[in-house]
Amino acid sequence: MSEAGLFLVEEETLSNVTQWFSQFGVTDEKYLAAHWARYTKTRDFALSPIPSAARLDILDMGSHWLHNAFLYANRGHRMIGSDTTNPTTFPSVVKAAEAMKMDLRVTHRMELADSIAGLPDDSVDLVLFCEIIEHMAFNPIPFWKQVYRVLRPGGRIIVTTPNSMYHRSISERMNRMLTGNGYGPRINEIMANGTYGHHWKEFSLPELQSYFAFLSPDFDTSRYQYITHDIDVSAPLGSLESHISQFVEVRAHNIYLDVSLPEKKAGIQVSPPWIPA
Repeated sequence: MSEAGLFLVEEETLSNVTQWFSQFGVTDEKYLAAHWARYTKTRDFALSPIPSAARLDILDMGSHWLHNAFLYANRGHRMIGSDTTNPTTFPSVVKAAEAMKMDLRVTHRMELADSIAGLPDDSVDLVLFCEIIEHMAFNPIPFWKQVYRVLRPGGRIIVTTPNSMYHRSISERMNRMLTGNGYGPRINEIMANGTYGHHWKEFSLPELQSYFAFLSPDFDTSRYQYITHDIDVSAPLGSLESHISQFVEVRAHNIYLDVSLPEKKAGIQVSPPWIPA
C-alpha cells in the first residue's frame, strides 16, 4: 500500500484512473470524464461516516464499467459488482475486476436481483445504488428483499438519483405539457433505448424517503444531501421556480440519500400484489 493509503493508484485524478483502466483494453473514457465529479462526491458522501481504517464489504449494484467501484477498491474495500451482461462480460471489464479483486456478478433478472441471490445473509456493509432507481421499470419489492437480506444490521444503502424538482426539469416538463407534447419518457427514448436506457421515473427527496419507509420501518432515511451541478447558481429563477423554491431545493440537480439499516426487525413488509400474503 502506498503512503497515501491507496492501493491501485497513488493519486486519484481523472487522468490516473483513466490510464489505469486503459491498461486492460477498452473503457468508456467519455462516460468516466462526464461522471467523474459525481463519482468523487458520492464516494465522499458514502465514506464520510466510516473510519478511514475500516475495510467494508461493498456491493455496487449497476457497476457498469467499474469506474465508481474503483474509488472504493482503491481504499482497500472489498467490492462486489453486479450489472447486466453489457458491459459486465467485456474482457477489459473482467480483467479490471480481477485487478481490483472484485467479485463480479452478471444480472439476468434485475427485478429478482438474481446476481446476488447466492450471497450469504448479512454479508454486505454498504450498497451503492447510484443513478439506478430512476431506470427501474418493474415492481421493485422482490429486488429490495434480496438487498435487505444481504445487508448487515448497521449497513447502509447509498442512493443517488436526479432530483425531479430540479428547476430545469420542471421547466421542461411544463413546456412539454403546455405545448401538448406529453409527459414522462419521450417516445423516441422508449423505442430507441434499452429498458434501462432512460428514466422511467425521477424522484423528489420526500418521495424517496416515502419509498423506503413503505418498504420497511427498519430503514432510516434522515441523512441526505442535495448536490448542485448547475454552474449558474446566480441566475434568477422564473416565477414558477421561485414559488417552488419555498418548499424544495430547485437548484439541486441530484439527491444523495443514505438509507441506513440500524437493526433488522420488521423486514420488508410489503409483497407484490400478485403474490398471496
